[in-house]
Amino acid sequence: MIRFLLPAILLAGCAPSGIFMITVPYAEGSLDCADSLDENFSDGYEDDGGGGGDNDWTYSSNFVGSDAIMFFHISPTGDGAVLTWGNSSYPGVPETDGWTFSWTDHSESEELSEHEDGYDYNEYTIADSTVNIHIGQALFGELGGTISGTSKSESTWEESDKWDLDEVGFGSGDIPSASYLVYKDSGDLYPQGNDSEEDECDDKLCFITVTQECTQSAQAFNATKVEGTDVLMYNDSYDDSQ
Repeated sequence: MIRFLLPAILLAGCAPSGIFMITVPYAEGSLDCADSLDENFSDGYEDDGGGGGDNDWTYSSNFVGSDAIMFFHISPTGDGAVLTWGNSSYPGVPETDGWTFSWTDHSESEELSEHEDGYDYNEYTIADSTVNIHIGQALFGELGGTISGTSKSESTWEESDKWDLDEVGFGSGDIPSASYLVYKDSGDLYPQGNDSEEDECDDKLCFITVTQECTQSAQAFNATKVEGTDVLMYNDSYDDSQ
C-alpha cells in the first residue's frame, strides 16, 4: 500500500521553510487499485465466484475515518527545498503556481534455487511507489495543496513443471498456485497445485505473475505554519501527529 504525507509553505519566489501543521480530511474511496494475473497452467484458472459452491451469503462493509493531523518540516536547499516527514524526505522544485515535492521508491528482488537433478524455483518482485505533493502559494502563513501518488508491484513465481521425486526429495511444488487458481474435477472446484509427476503447465516451467497497480487520487489539505523551527520542536510535533 502507498505511504502518503503532506507539505508546507511557500512565499512566491522563495523556498519554503519551517514547521507546519497539516490537516487532511478523510476521503473515502480515494485509493483505486486494480489486480491482474498471468499464468500458464493448463487447467487452472481464477475463480470468479460463479464456478460452483453456494452464493447464499451477501457481504457488505463500511468505514468512516476522522481527519488526519500531521506535522512536517520544510528546509531550503539552495535553488530547491526538501520536505521531511518522519524518516522520509521529498525534494521539491518551484512551479509557476507553487512547489512540487516528489519521490519514487523502486526495488527489485529475486530468489533462485536449483537442484542438480532437474528442479528450478525462482521468485521475482519489482515494486515502484511515487508520492507527489503540490503546494500552492502561501498567504499569511496559511496554504492549501494536494497530495497524490501511484504504486505498482509485480511478483512472479517460476517452478519446474515436472521433476524426479526420489532425486529432489519432495513431490508438491512451492509455487503459490493454490492461492490464486482452481481447477474443476467432477463439477467441484479444487485449489490448483503443482505435482512433481503431473503435466500441469504449458511449458517446462510453470509461472504465475501477480500485478497490482494503485492510484491515489489528489487529496486536498490545509496547512498552518507553526511558530519555531527548532529540530527538537519538529520531533516533538511529529510524535504528536494523529
